[in-house]
Amino acid sequence: MGVSVKAAVEAALFVATKPLSLEELSRVLRFPEEEIYSALEEIAAELEREGKPYRVAKKSGGYLLELREEYAELVRPFAPGGDIPEPVLRTLALIAYRGPITQAEVVKIRGQRAYAHIRELVDRGFVRAERKGSTKVLEVTEEFLEYFGLESPEDFRA
Repeated sequence: MGVSVKAAVEAALFVATKPLSLEELSRVLRFPEEEIYSALEEIAAELEREGKPYRVAKKSGGYLLELREEYAELVRPFAPGGDIPEPVLRTLALIAYRGPITQAEVVKIRGQRAYAHIRELVDRGFVRAERKGSTKVLEVTEEFLEYFGLESPEDFRA
C-alpha cells in the first residue's frame, strides 16, 4: 500500500524547520506539483474546519505548519528558548546574529547585565567564549544550533 500525497505532504510539513516550496516538495516526495498544491489546500481546509491550533502558512515562497497566534503565549514555555528569560534571549540573538563578536561589543550594546547573560549562556552550552587578549570572543555552539533546529549560524541570519 502506497503513501497518499496528502499524508506525505503533511508529514513533510510536520518535520520541516523551514518553509518548503512546491518544487522541493514535488522533487523530494515524487508527486506532481499540482497534486502537492491540492494536498496543501486540503490539509489547510481540514485544519481550519477542525479548529486545530496550527495552520498551513505560506512564507518565504514555501509552506510550513504555523502555530495560531492565540496559542503562542500559552505554549511558549515548551518552545525552544521558552525557558530562557527574554533579556538573556536577546543577548543570545545578538551573539548568534553578529558572532563571532567580542564580549566588550556585546556589553557595549546590551549593557553591564550582559556579563551575567553571557555566563548563563556559556553554562547552558549555547555560547563558546574564547579569551583573546583582554576580552573574550563569543560565538554560538553546536548545542545552540541543535536546540533551535538550525544547521549553521547562517540559518539564523537568513
